[in-house]
Amino acid sequence: MSTAIDRATAPERSRSRDRAALAGTAAAVVAAGVAVKLGVPGLAGDIAGSALYTGLLFVLGAFVAPRARGAVLAAAAFGISAAVEILQLTPLPAAVDAVVPAAHWVLGSTFAATDLVGYAVGAALALGADVVVARARLHSRRHRRHGTRRPARHG
Repeated sequence: MSTAIDRATAPERSRSRDRAALAGTAAAVVAAGVAVKLGVPGLAGDIAGSALYTGLLFVLGAFVAPRARGAVLAAAAFGISAAVEILQLTPLPAAVDAVVPAAHWVLGSTFAATDLVGYAVGAALALGADVVVARARLHSRRHRRHGTRRPARHG
């Protein structure tokens, strides 16, 4: 029996994601994350940054496993994000940050339950974008294979 997620991600089963496009996407997500971190204050910035963090994990997972189902990548990205957030309840991130200050960008420092909302949003948006891209690529391949094009829209 198929689930809603199975039906939504069906186009991606027979294809592999483009690693070059994923690398470019990862760079864009990192740049957006830095811009949000430095320029968007308050709760909106926190949630956007958390969503981008999880989105980056989704993209990195897709880069490593380009044939993985989007739902699996989204669940893994959310799970890793949530695990890192929960880890902030321990002294480990502060200890790592003392040795490697840049680790703060990955491990954070303070637990915030609202970040979990951002992670869920990021996983959902990444999955949605992945489905849209998969469907567009599938549609494009079908038209190339059959030598057809969409008729131009008038008016």
